[in-house]
Amino acid sequence: MKHVLITGANGYVGQALARALTARLAEGNITSLTLTDHTLPTETYQQQAGIRLVNGDLCDKAVLTAATATTPDTIFHLAAVTSRLAEDDFPLGLRVNLDGTTALFERLRQQGQCPTVVFSSSIGVFGTPLPSQIDDSTAPAPTLSYGTQKRMMELLLADYSRRNWLDGRTVRLPTVVARPASADTALSSFASRLIQALASAKPYVSPISTDGWMWLLSLPACVEHLLISASIERDQLPTGRVWNLPAQRVQVAELVAAAKSRYGSLADATLKYQPQAELEQQFALWPPLTTATANHLGMHHDGDIDTLIQRALIP
Repeated sequence: MKHVLITGANGYVGQALARALTARLAEGNITSLTLTDHTLPTETYQQQAGIRLVNGDLCDKAVLTAATATTPDTIFHLAAVTSRLAEDDFPLGLRVNLDGTTALFERLRQQGQCPTVVFSSSIGVFGTPLPSQIDDSTAPAPTLSYGTQKRMMELLLADYSRRNWLDGRTVRLPTVVARPASADTALSSFASRLIQALASAKPYVSPISTDGWMWLLSLPACVEHLLISASIERDQLPTGRVWNLPAQRVQVAELVAAAKSRYGSLADATLKYQPQAELEQQFALWPPLTTATANHLGMHHDGDIDTLIQRALIP
């Protein structure tokens, strides 16, 4: 990993990954870092030698050409229209999640270097009704456009890898917390709102009941797993080059109890519940999860609910 490209670098996960790789750049562990997104905070990176910022839509050929001008050997492809937008604006989801990703893969293939590509997919590839448990052998069956688009790109990346055009690694992200309100574009963002409300004892109306089950992973753990995924030797990769990231299966009632233990008995004093049946069916009925592949590759969830809350709220 010497010349690194992050797409979607100004998104929730992208910003955190960019900070981690900026530190590696400063330490001399990578040579260059290219960040691309619609808009990037130039003031954050203007003093950093070795960082290139490419503002614009990756679906624009000129932007894509500029973003890949360094012929990157490692790409973290995070750019996407997330679940809410992909469901509300189907043409936009197709353009960004399918056409934009395909164009990126093609550009990298044409450069002829077989770079490592870490693709952020989603547990949205598992649709409703959910099975009684999920492991690495569970067949995807998406029931949202976002999950369908992610699954299509999982298969395409596996095929590019089979042909030795790209060295792909697809990781399926669970609900990553705690997403700021400004990044509230995912249907599962209620989990972040809930954690933040409990930590600050602020009013919140939860769209899922205390019986709801979620798969949660803190942002710091997610970044760690993305970096590990880029460093795995090819012969250690699983068949299909895709795996589910570890997550804690947490019930809303458990999360509330942990928050009250951490922040005081009044943490949920202004919390109300107005369950939305459709949202609960898709995002609050997650069954037990086994992530043997990720665990074998050195990836683990946050450990316990208290640690999850602590790490989720790291600024």
